[in-house]
Amino acid sequence: MTELDLGLKVASRRLLWRMGYSTRLDVQLRSVAMFDALPPGQRGRRSGAPEAYTDLDVLGYTVAGGFRLQSAIVDCKTSSKGSTNRMFWVRGVADFFAADAAYMVREKDLSNAARQLTSRLKISALNSVEVTSLEKLHPCDLALDAEPLAWLFQPDKATTVLRSFGELDKRLKPLVEYREFTYWITEQHRNLMQLIDELAAAAQHLDPRIPQHLALVLDCAWLYLLSLSHAVESVRVTHVADPDRGLQEYLFGGPAGLREKQNLSQLLESIKSSGALPEQVHVDLLPTYFPRLRELAVRVLARPDAVLPALRMLELATSVTALGKRIEQPEDMGGLYEEVAAKRAADVVGFLVGSANLDAGFRSRARSLLLGEPVT
Repeated sequence: MTELDLGLKVASRRLLWRMGYSTRLDVQLRSVAMFDALPPGQRGRRSGAPEAYTDLDVLGYTVAGGFRLQSAIVDCKTSSKGSTNRMFWVRGVADFFAADAAYMVREKDLSNAARQLTSRLKISALNSVEVTSLEKLHPCDLALDAEPLAWLFQPDKATTVLRSFGELDKRLKPLVEYREFTYWITEQHRNLMQLIDELAAAAQHLDPRIPQHLALVLDCAWLYLLSLSHAVESVRVTHVADPDRGLQEYLFGGPAGLREKQNLSQLLESIKSSGALPEQVHVDLLPTYFPRLRELAVRVLARPDAVLPALRMLELATSVTALGKRIEQPEDMGGLYEEVAAKRAADVVGFLVGSANLDAGFRSRARSLLLGEPVT
């Protein structure tokens, strides 16, 4: 990652913010770790290193009418060399990621051939001057030039935030890798439970007094709210009058998946009843935290307008905390603060703390950042 690339990335992030997105930089896409069987007669297995697919320089999410989540990806390079071929690459990545919009940003002008492909491939091609021009066409009430909001768009601050997650305790590596890689290639409906499992596995190594650990939990809350929004989007179109059933179907990939899990749960229950399984083995269909998950989903369902500002507040709180700084008052968020959205963001953190058995200090510190409450 060159400094010039990073300059284009934060400029593109700023453009997406003006367009109404919440964003993240350098989203890595790679295969999952596999285990290759050894030849017959040999015991054990050897691990296969996951293969990198590619990365998204800038990713943005917004909430459109009817509570439909929309995404945008941005490919940033300082050189225009090879931009024509790169247009086809961007189209492929956008289709792989199911992105609703795709942008190619270059420091200088793109080739005429690349420009001619923009309409056919549905990719917006911009040079750095055009990024600035497009920004002017999207007026924004937020104080994007004032700290701490401005830190999101400063290359040195972005570098520090990105590096902070790479310098965490090695015992947190599984959680960090899940956040950085696995989350993005996992089917979205699985992340609602998998993220809890990953956090629970790392709980004993997470300390709320360490800013980078708090930033990691806040970033996980951003990811979880995104996954929860996908779930609520599904519930709205399938069982809006019965969120319990809609959420259960979503968790297991649809009606057929839910029925399959119900059958499996009944089988395990009968085995447990016969005494073949220890009493402490959990064989219920749903996780113990499902009632609280359903309650959180209903809150999101009732106020979809709070999702985007909640994502943005969590994005800002994550960066500020990773920088080792803090937001003294919620009103210092440069016009970003909205009471309902702040409560929703704090609700997500509180849900993660309770479901993954994290230290209660994470909840207290998150509420201090988002709601201005004193740390207890």
